[in-house]
Amino acid sequence: MSWFITDRSRRGLSFDLDLYKQEATQYISFAEIDSEIDKDEAADKPDKFKYSSWNKWEESVYIYLDSIISKSGAQLSYVIRKDLDEDVEWESLDRKAQQIHTASLEGFMLNIDSEKVLTFLKEMCLDTEAETWFRNIKCGREAMKALQIHYDGPDESKRRKEEARAKLKTIYYKHEGTFTFEKIVTNLYDTFQILEKYEEPLYEQEKLRLLFNKCQNAHPEFKQEVVNCRTLCKTFASAVIHLKTVVAHVAKPKSRRNISSVSNKELNGVDISDLSRWYDSSEIKELGQSQAGRRILAKIMGDKKRHQRHKDKIDKIKSNKRRRVKSVQFTPDEESSTLSEKDRRMLAAVINGVSKASNHNASMNGRLIRTRKNDSASTESAVTFDHLGNPL
Repeated sequence: MSWFITDRSRRGLSFDLDLYKQEATQYISFAEIDSEIDKDEAADKPDKFKYSSWNKWEESVYIYLDSIISKSGAQLSYVIRKDLDEDVEWESLDRKAQQIHTASLEGFMLNIDSEKVLTFLKEMCLDTEAETWFRNIKCGREAMKALQIHYDGPDESKRRKEEARAKLKTIYYKHEGTFTFEKIVTNLYDTFQILEKYEEPLYEQEKLRLLFNKCQNAHPEFKQEVVNCRTLCKTFASAVIHLKTVVAHVAKPKSRRNISSVSNKELNGVDISDLSRWYDSSEIKELGQSQAGRRILAKIMGDKKRHQRHKDKIDKIKSNKRRRVKSVQFTPDEESSTLSEKDRRMLAAVINGVSKASNHNASMNGRLIRTRKNDSASTESAVTFDHLGNPL
């Protein structure tokens, strides 16, 4: 019963003993749960103040102070609570909100709690422009009010609304790989919150119109679902839930990985699961038949690790290309051994004709003969060949 009375007092509610007697067991359970909640650790502290993220920073301050129980028994955020709207019904508030708005803003307990809040705000605003606005203030509640008056004042609020509207003109959802659907929704929601905070809220139909106009993903199924959404969904939240389900199926993010890591893939009948392996001439020819294949070839040829792996083979191919033919030599076979004397002479003549037509300075099998007579200019005598290409 002690917990029941204390709880009702902290929430600004009357004591109804009949109510307690009807649900005594339940209230005892509530008391046990409440004692465990008091032992919970506080939320993480927000980041230091940043001018560009004032709205989110202010919200994070309330969240952090909500997680700390004050000396008065209410959440410490009661020190910087905002006034309730006049049309709000007390019974419609949850237990936490009732406790926050019931705690007294006067007296000894407030002084202790206010000092804690002031110390916290000084820590969060140290060495930032924000500390200027409450430097000489000794009360946590007044310090927070000073920040709100400045950063939510007429000039600042006008600028923030203009920035929010300008941002709406630049964001679009075209693909998960560029700007995800989640980011689009978050940006829209943040914009709606800013406009609502500064008393220019958007109607639900306007929110839906903006959402659908921003959805420019060209996937046929997604486009069709956007059309369906225009008819089926009446709220921004329901439309987001519906489209998120569609995105999960048709607009999955593509992995930004090197094409050489692609596995279990075939192109033009060629296995390209491992681009670092050796590709023979027939496979290279097949890949060169299409634009996609040529892109793969570019990757293969530009892979330095692959070059190192197959260095011996590549060097051998390059060496063969650079090598000049130094001799033409035939291996006798059955057909050549049966040639007539006339055919042999004719074949030998052809071989010698080819030899003479070549560069006289080239070395032909190391058998080029040079002679000098009386230190005069050198003369050259080319070697002649038989019908098998053997030098005579």
